Amino acid sequence: MADSLLRTLADERGRWLLGGDHLAAKCEFPITGLADGELVNGRLDRTFVDRRGTRWIVDYKTSAHEGAGLEGFLDNVCERYRPQLERYRQLFAGLEDRPIQAGLYFPLLQRWCEIAGTEAARFVG
Repeated sequence: MADSLLRTLADERGRWLLGGDHLAAKCEFPITGLADGELVNGRLDRTFVDRRGTRWIVDYKTSAHEGAGLEGFLDNVCERYRPQLERYRQLFAGLEDRPIQAGLYFPLLQRWCEIAGTEAARFVG
């Protein structure tokens, strides 16, 4: 756990995600509502509103990966969690009238996967 925090703080994206200058910042934020006509309960690892007024929904993945195939591993994890983050995005869309973005952050790998609706994920590392 300490290694995850240290790596996050050593990474520019990680520092931004944890930054104290965000509005409405919450960690372990419970959310419940209807998404696609279905009752959804969730707990967001992190959510905040950035300086441009965009709501961010962030899910931390502490998965470690060793060896070859890192990009394939990241693609698989991103696709697996896309539906969950889309549901959370729908819940916030029912509560707020602002742009909403979502992503996965891998602290141990210092990688970011932005979930852009039905578009392909963009990895930054």
